[in-house]
Amino acid sequence: MSKMEEGLTQWHQMIADTDFSGLRELLAENVRFHSPVLWKPKEGREMVFNILRAAGTVLEGFTYHRQMTDGFSWTLEFSAHVGELSVKGVDIIRFNSDGKIEEFEVMVRPATGLQALGAAMAKQLSTQQV
Repeated sequence: MSKMEEGLTQWHQMIADTDFSGLRELLAENVRFHSPVLWKPKEGREMVFNILRAAGTVLEGFTYHRQMTDGFSWTLEFSAHVGELSVKGVDIIRFNSDGKIEEFEVMVRPATGLQALGAAMAKQLSTQQV
């Protein structure tokens, strides 16, 4: 198993356990996060850690359904709820050769779910202890 595949396995385990205690170590120092609600990516381990931790709180019933890969990046299809709204989306995760996440991009639909997600994330990030 390659280090990239090991990183993906660690990510799936964190999601399954809803335990993000090992997330900082899985993120590359210069990791970049592409948000579905912001036009400019967020960068850096602490920033992305806080975003992903908040998403783990806001997205209820989060489940991955299938994954596709080109060997360097994985696209993971998911479904979840934000309050009473159902959302579908994909996480596109690229790992570096050390098995660390170096880029994380999220796409979500429908628009109403995305709007609810954006509002819930903003609220969670404003109250989340760093």
